[in-house]
Amino acid sequence: MKVATADVNAMPGTLDRDGTIIVDHGYVGSVARVDFIDGAAEAIATFNHAGIPVAVVTNQAGVARGLYGIDDVVRVHQYIAENLAGHGAHVDLFLFCPYHPTGVVEAFARTSEDRKPRPGMAKAAEAALGLDLAASWVVGDRPEDIGLAEAVGASAIYLGRDECQRPGIWSFPSLAAAAPFILERIAV
Repeated sequence: MKVATADVNAMPGTLDRDGTIIVDHGYVGSVARVDFIDGAAEAIATFNHAGIPVAVVTNQAGVARGLYGIDDVVRVHQYIAENLAGHGAHVDLFLFCPYHPTGVVEAFARTSEDRKPRPGMAKAAEAALGLDLAASWVVGDRPEDIGLAEAVGASAIYLGRDECQRPGIWSFPSLAAAAPFILERIAV
């Protein structure tokens, strides 16, 4: 969904999922393991209210490793969407990569252009939502997220307790803390 804004093709992310929106408990493949990070839903709602498309892109190697299946990932995303709706927020597109080169499930044991830091999922979001990746933001808590930003020419925000020491990467403790910074740079 695109809404007229100062820069309709800009987006606050591709947002990572685990460690950005929900707590990264490691291989979150069931709703019982989903805990939302304080302020994440409200931050997404601010992007929504500004008319900025929001895409979630997440590596889900747990599928390749046989820890859970594709249907489990879909259920977790549905649960996240339902929770976000309760906060007046939504994600325009959820994308995930179930592949990993050392996976034990043969169908998913391979390299993929979709696995971050490769650009496949971001390019799919670009096509589906009509985005300009060079005017977009990648927000996440792992080096793969920063690598994705570099691969597509997007701006990068690193989330975590420690600062990312790389030039041109902004660091914040949470998505809630980063949201005003992103919105200032997207607004006219």
